[in-house]
Amino acid sequence: MSSDTICAPASAPVNSSIAIIRVSGPESYGAACSIFSKSNLIKNRYAAYGSIIDGDTIVDDVVLVFYSGPASFTGEDMTEIFCHGNPLVVSRILRVLFRHGVRAAGPGEFSKRAFLNGRMDLTAAEAINSLINARSEWEISASLSQMHGSLRDAVAALREELVLLKADIEADIDFSDQDIEFVSYESALVRVRSVEDSLIDIRRRCGEGRRASHGLDVILAGRPNVGKSSLMNLILNEERVLVSDIPGTTRDLIRETLQIAGIRINLTDTAGIGEPSDDVERMGIELTRKKIADASVVLMVIDASSGITAEDKEIISSIGNKKCLFILNKIDLVDKNFAKSLSRETGYPFIPISAKSGVGFADLEDALKGVVSGEFSDCKNSFLADVRVLNILDSAIERMNGLSELFGRHELPEIIAFELDELVAILSEVTGEITPDDVLGSIFSRFCIGK
Repeated sequence: MSSDTICAPASAPVNSSIAIIRVSGPESYGAACSIFSKSNLIKNRYAAYGSIIDGDTIVDDVVLVFYSGPASFTGEDMTEIFCHGNPLVVSRILRVLFRHGVRAAGPGEFSKRAFLNGRMDLTAAEAINSLINARSEWEISASLSQMHGSLRDAVAALREELVLLKADIEADIDFSDQDIEFVSYESALVRVRSVEDSLIDIRRRCGEGRRASHGLDVILAGRPNVGKSSLMNLILNEERVLVSDIPGTTRDLIRETLQIAGIRINLTDTAGIGEPSDDVERMGIELTRKKIADASVVLMVIDASSGITAEDKEIISSIGNKKCLFILNKIDLVDKNFAKSLSRETGYPFIPISAKSGVGFADLEDALKGVVSGEFSDCKNSFLADVRVLNILDSAIERMNGLSELFGRHELPEIIAFELDELVAILSEVTGEITPDDVLGSIFSRFCIGK
């Protein structure tokens, strides 16, 4: 338990109907009684209405709720004050609390106390921060799943299997002078390889989660004036990009984000690839070529009124084997059967569309959803883990490899037991059962104040 009491706003510093101030620590109840006009109404988990007072001055009318530890978010006595949502009012209440011996909380200090008091493991604490900063529906779902123990339980089950194996090995050591075998090298090796396979699968699912968290990098490519910017505006459903009949209007990369099938899409409009008219346009084209090489998916836009040109073919060639959707824009300017005939002629499965009128956009949406589903088909079973967890899992998998070799050459059981101890300690770092203080400081410093 902490010896001091902390406070901080738990809501954003903006004008709103209600703001929340959180207080946690041994003096939480005493401070609440000192500054609340109806202290006789303060009871555990009871919402009391009254005023925050500073001497004879009414600071604000509030609703105050006290939570007796350890049954609170932090595991300590806690108070939450629901006041009017003016940052000036919040500041006034905080100053009153400071005068009663409560100090300002640091970033993530409430969550850190919750972790240290056993109210959550480290994966759940990290998931809270992920939830707050989530940029897609998938990230929200994955964060909530991890808060409820998905990653913790998966790792804990493997850790427990190693603990049981170590117990069997130590039993063999203790009874080595008797004709009793608790576990053979062969059966132990089967158990070790099973744990290793499961660890590799967890690592793969964490990697998949990292990829889903970043989202899909989608780039619009094509010649100048084929309608890339108009198409981007249509996809975003807003006039984000300047549209002009003058070729080369877009000279820089324009990046926006949206969601498709719950996954974050990083959509980039680019300079048209053609013969540059000046150095600025030339640099824009060079940047476009680089972005095409880095992108996950390319939306190759063709002007239906021009058909496939030599420049189009050159751009398509540069895309290589990358996932590509071929979009035939300005379809309203050509015969209705033109897209089918061009697809037969070139072998490219064109999606006919008019970015100007929106005709055919539903087909493009369906195609994009199909791409997302294909790219992230397994993301529902993935974990939202950060680099810390990935490094721990990589280290554990490497040690598991070495452990398999020890069993394979029938190494001394004492050496194997020591190695199992090391592995159990490594996996304990995932949930925070064993974690250096500097690592904890780094993790919680990334949290917002008040969480």
